[in-house]
Amino acid sequence: MKTSKSRKDSRSAGTVTMNDVAEHAGVSAQTVSRVVSNSPLVTEKTRRRVQEVIKNLRYIPNDAARSLASATSRVVAVVIPTLSSSAFSAEIKSVIDTLEAQRISVIIGNTEYSQEREEAIVQSLLERRPMGVILTGLQHSAHVRSLLQQSGVPVIETWDTDGDPIDMAVGFSNLTAGYDVGKLLCARGAKRIAFVGGAREQDSRAQSRYLGLCRAVEEAGLPDALRVELQMPMSASDGVKGLDLVLQQEPMTDAIFFSADTMAIPAILECNRRGIRVPEQLAICGFGDYELAGLVTPSLTTVRTKPDEMGTAAARMLLARLNGEEETSNKIVLTHQLVRRGSA
Repeated sequence: MKTSKSRKDSRSAGTVTMNDVAEHAGVSAQTVSRVVSNSPLVTEKTRRRVQEVIKNLRYIPNDAARSLASATSRVVAVVIPTLSSSAFSAEIKSVIDTLEAQRISVIIGNTEYSQEREEAIVQSLLERRPMGVILTGLQHSAHVRSLLQQSGVPVIETWDTDGDPIDMAVGFSNLTAGYDVGKLLCARGAKRIAFVGGAREQDSRAQSRYLGLCRAVEEAGLPDALRVELQMPMSASDGVKGLDLVLQQEPMTDAIFFSADTMAIPAILECNRRGIRVPEQLAICGFGDYELAGLVTPSLTTVRTKPDEMGTAAARMLLARLNGEEETSNKIVLTHQLVRRGSA
């Protein structure tokens, strides 16, 4: 009677235990644990009965306790450079949609393009014993690489495949994307081309796009592409700042490749305000194919990537590793598309 009373008191206090659920369902606590962890070692009839009791008693599983017992958690850590980008948001949504179907939660870290923040975030997230880590880009500090390699958890790097990953990678070639933009600008008759992007030590993916652009410019026999570097993270006003810096340093520039649509679109609007004709006087190309790219005048020529497909592929790649499936490759290279519109 004493045990029964204490259990009743715990339920009235809102602290329902696994033993309470087991008692009401007529099963062992181990069976309840298996139902909570979605184990296949439970019959469907028993699973439904236990789930009904969990619902009725409003039992909340103790993930922390189960994590300590199993030395892991049903959590995947995703680290991105900024929360303000719709591209990264689309990637994360696809990761969440794919993993939640397997009862796996996602925890997000935001580095703001800071190597120091990434180190602190990765260390903190690893202390939560995630099932896997999804990062942005292939360039990380030696400390981050060491932490991840020593952790033993699966690691997937996204948004870049121009190098060797720590473990696995899903993305596209930024070098090739930059080269394709350069070929387009050269083919339309540009003679002096500039690139505006984040500082190379902050954004290695933008640097790869610049190097791809330089290769196309060199093949065309044109002067070296001007490189304007801005501090990350950037805002819309940096598009105007980048435009100003290009025209100050090289007034005869007739084509600019911005490393993101968030800079290219304000640059087009500023050109319209100043009476600079786009693309007749100045061709402009962006990167990302954001929602507004097709709505400005002239509409923005840009590079379309597939962040939603990337997120799904990364999550599935992680699940395959966790399920012990044989890997055919540790790298998935997605395609990009050069979308030519009115600005170039």
